[in-house]
Amino acid sequence: MTTVETRALVDIPDDLLPRILLPPLEVLPDARARGAECVWGGEPLSTATAVDLGERETDSGHWFPRACRPCTRRVVLAARNDHSGRCEQCTDDATICETRRALHVLVLELRR
Repeated sequence: MTTVETRALVDIPDDLLPRILLPPLEVLPDARARGAECVWGGEPLSTATAVDLGERETDSGHWFPRACRPCTRRVVLAARNDHSGRCEQCTDDATICETRRALHVLVLELRR
């Protein structure tokens, strides 16, 4: 008998979704555009492995991108680090910036 590793679904708060930069929909292969593969890395996704990146609006309608955990963690980590350089609060004291804290918590959650 084999065991299947299950991970809790990652729930990305709506206010953080715009900070997670995605590749342009127009350049993505069909499987990535429709969520069958990771939007960044191209790994096959299932409902058990996919991270929902929220609903995005495009010129041609709505898009529901998905990604794998490792790629999502990498991009959220980059968003956290980028935020610190652009945020006045982080410049003064990063420990009290709610956005940076939320991005950091998400990075940790994606590590599991």
